[in-house]
Amino acid sequence: MNYMEENVFESIMPLKVEDLVSLIVEKKQVDFDIALQYLYESKLYDALSIEETKLWHLSTEKLLDMLITEKNTGELVYPDYV
Repeated sequence: MNYMEENVFESIMPLKVEDLVSLIVEKKQVDFDIALQYLYESKLYDALSIEETKLWHLSTEKLLDMLITEKNTGELVYPDYV
Protein backbone atom coordinates (compact mmCIF):
# COMPACT_ATOMS: atom_id res chain seq x y z
CA MET A 1 0.00 0.00 0.00
CA ASN A 2 1.39 3.39 -0.86
CA TYR A 3 1.44 6.42 1.42
CA MET A 4 -1.55 8.08 -0.28
CA GLU A 5 -3.76 4.98 0.05
CA GLU A 6 -2.75 4.60 3.69
CA ASN A 7 -3.71 8.23 4.45
CA VAL A 8 -7.06 7.87 2.69
CA PHE A 9 -7.84 4.68 4.61
CA GLU A 10 -6.81 6.19 7.95
CA SER A 11 -8.99 9.23 7.25
CA ILE A 12 -12.05 7.30 6.07
CA MET A 13 -12.07 4.43 8.58
CA PRO A 14 -13.24 6.49 11.60
CA LEU A 15 -15.96 8.08 9.47
CA LYS A 16 -17.14 4.67 8.22
CA VAL A 17 -17.31 3.36 11.78
CA GLU A 18 -19.18 6.44 12.98
CA ASP A 19 -21.69 6.21 10.12
CA LEU A 20 -22.15 2.49 10.63
CA VAL A 21 -22.71 2.80 14.37
CA SER A 22 -25.23 5.61 13.75
CA LEU A 23 -27.08 3.41 11.28
CA ILE A 24 -27.09 0.50 13.76
CA VAL A 25 -28.56 2.84 16.41
CA GLU A 26 -31.24 3.95 13.97
CA LYS A 27 -32.17 0.56 12.48
CA LYS A 28 -31.94 -1.58 15.61
CA GLN A 29 -33.22 1.11 18.00
CA VAL A 30 -30.37 0.60 20.48
CA ASP A 31 -28.10 2.92 22.45
CA PHE A 32 -24.79 4.08 21.01
CA ASP A 33 -22.73 1.91 23.38
CA ILE A 34 -24.69 -1.22 22.43
CA ALA A 35 -24.35 -0.42 18.73
CA LEU A 36 -20.62 0.11 19.12
CA GLN A 37 -20.21 -3.22 20.91
CA TYR A 38 -22.38 -4.93 18.26
CA LEU A 39 -19.96 -3.71 15.60
CA TYR A 40 -16.70 -4.19 17.51
CA GLU A 41 -17.57 -7.81 18.33
CA SER A 42 -17.93 -8.76 14.68
CA LYS A 43 -15.86 -10.35 11.97
CA LEU A 44 -16.95 -7.46 9.77
CA TYR A 45 -15.20 -4.93 11.99
CA ASP A 46 -12.03 -7.01 11.97
CA ALA A 47 -12.12 -7.20 8.17
CA LEU A 48 -13.09 -3.54 7.79
CA SER A 49 -10.03 -2.60 9.85
CA ILE A 50 -7.74 -4.16 7.23
CA GLU A 51 -7.23 -1.79 4.30
CA GLU A 52 -6.52 -4.59 1.84
CA THR A 53 -10.05 -6.01 2.15
CA LYS A 54 -11.37 -2.83 0.51
CA LEU A 55 -14.59 -3.13 2.54
CA TRP A 56 -14.25 0.55 3.39
CA HIS A 57 -15.23 1.27 -0.22
CA LEU A 58 -18.72 -0.14 0.41
CA SER A 59 -21.72 1.94 1.40
CA THR A 60 -22.76 2.10 5.03
CA GLU A 61 -26.02 0.37 4.13
CA LYS A 62 -24.18 -2.53 2.46
CA LEU A 63 -21.87 -2.86 5.47
CA LEU A 64 -24.91 -3.00 7.75
CA ASP A 65 -26.48 -5.70 5.57
CA MET A 66 -23.26 -7.69 5.82
CA LEU A 67 -23.13 -7.19 9.60
CA ILE A 68 -26.72 -8.30 10.13
CA THR A 69 -26.14 -11.36 7.94
CA GLU A 70 -23.04 -12.20 9.95
CA LYS A 71 -24.89 -11.83 13.25
CA ASN A 72 -27.72 -14.07 11.98
CA THR A 73 -25.57 -16.77 10.39
CA GLY A 74 -22.18 -16.51 12.09
CA GLU A 75 -20.53 -16.11 8.68
CA LEU A 76 -19.14 -12.98 7.09
CA VAL A 77 -20.24 -13.03 3.47
CA TYR A 78 -18.35 -10.75 1.09
CA PRO A 79 -20.15 -9.28 -1.91
CA ASP A 80 -18.97 -10.57 -5.28
CA TYR A 81 -17.59 -7.19 -6.28
CA VAL A 82 -15.11 -6.71 -3.41
